[in-house]
Amino acid sequence: MTGERVFVFVDEEELFSVMKDLDCLYCRIPVTASKHHLKKKHLRFAIYYKDSGIGKFSIPCYCSDGGHGRSHWHCPMCSKILHRTQNYKIHITNHGVEMTDKSTVELQPTTVLLESLRADSEDKTAGKAACQKCGILFTTTSNLRRHERLQHGQDQQPILCIDAKNAIYVTPKYLHGPRVPIHIRKSFTLQILLCELEECWDFMKAQAQSGNPGKECRHLVRTNHAGHYVPPPPLCVNSLEEMSHKHLLSASEKHECQEMNSRACIQGVDCVYPIFWGEHDLSERCVFFSVYTDLEDKWCPFGRTRVSFDTKSVNWKCLCKHKRSRCVHKCLSMWWLFQERPELLHSALDVHAERVDALEEAVRDAEDVV
Repeated sequence: MTGERVFVFVDEEELFSVMKDLDCLYCRIPVTASKHHLKKKHLRFAIYYKDSGIGKFSIPCYCSDGGHGRSHWHCPMCSKILHRTQNYKIHITNHGVEMTDKSTVELQPTTVLLESLRADSEDKTAGKAACQKCGILFTTTSNLRRHERLQHGQDQQPILCIDAKNAIYVTPKYLHGPRVPIHIRKSFTLQILLCELEECWDFMKAQAQSGNPGKECRHLVRTNHAGHYVPPPPLCVNSLEEMSHKHLLSASEKHECQEMNSRACIQGVDCVYPIFWGEHDLSERCVFFSVYTDLEDKWCPFGRTRVSFDTKSVNWKCLCKHKRSRCVHKCLSMWWLFQERPELLHSALDVHAERVDALEEAVRDAEDVV
């Protein structure tokens, strides 16, 4: 059988025809020399070269001559056996051949081989998620996310400094979903290390009791890559007057907005700080606002509350006690949007003049009763 073996070929079809309907001559263990076997076991590791200007290639062998079935190479020009691919390349180069790439014209793979390789590639990638950074495939998305977090540092969530005076930041509460922001405070100068979430308070308290008082929750850690404070466009009285003129705010709502904005200015902080996560490659559906409250309560421990506006459902939400009604915090956020991003409001400002007049009349009646 050894005399029947050939260790150099001109094209793939020659290799297929040599062992048609036979056991593989290049494997120690008997196995049918099908095209699938030859391509998977031998052709994929073939070494290509030119001999006297003719394109040829050699395939690795797994016969007993190599010892224990290890892959090895038979030199087609002498009887030497080499066990390492690099040594084989050097050896046949010494015989005067020129190493080439299989993509050269003389060594174009056959259509059958190309289709097989393409099918093998599709089978391997089917149902797998690929890393956009390095292309590595993963069987589950959880493994992909862990890889992205550990290898490419994609665990970093956006964090914004919204109040440099009081060292207040906002950052997403969770890693998934609409990325609802929470407020945190961190300042070594002021000796402040606080997070809005009770679970984070409990975590840091437990760490302090365990002898690790400087341990920060996952939200506070993000301040390590926070940028400098960038002031947003301030609220202008002219835009508030325009909203009132268009019957988008009642007289009482207008007065409350002016009062709250004045208090924030006296304190030297922004009354409304917009949060657009879409600028950080996150969902653009919801726009969030950090709004000054002029008080500290369970729903605003740092003197600021969160207002959210869903641009699709056109719903406003606030953490204050007036969740189901139009509170001053929602009106302040609406004021900022009307002034800076009116295109986002479209149908949100569907307050009719009749409704506003009715509200004002009800307020006047209540004042008369008092």
